[in-house]
Amino acid sequence: MPIQDLETIEFKLRKRGFRRDDLLLHECTKCGERAVLTYVIMGKIGGRDIRLCQACGVATSFRSDKGQEDRVEDVGFDLREFLA
Repeated sequence: MPIQDLETIEFKLRKRGFRRDDLLLHECTKCGERAVLTYVIMGKIGGRDIRLCQACGVATSFRSDKGQEDRVEDVGFDLREFLA
């Protein structure tokens, strides 16, 4: 389902320190559309990437610990709960 409140979501992400990683739209692994927005935040204890598909509404999150190069998917991530 397409996202109806993208402006609100982006506002809440910016408020928490996230920024758009790039302006390109990426391909969604669920629906195949080129509609995925990527948001990132970096800190002393690692970082987090959030990928949000504008076409189907699927949100995934990847995080890393301090000093790790690889990102690990945050299984069970719920964007709305994260932003609440």
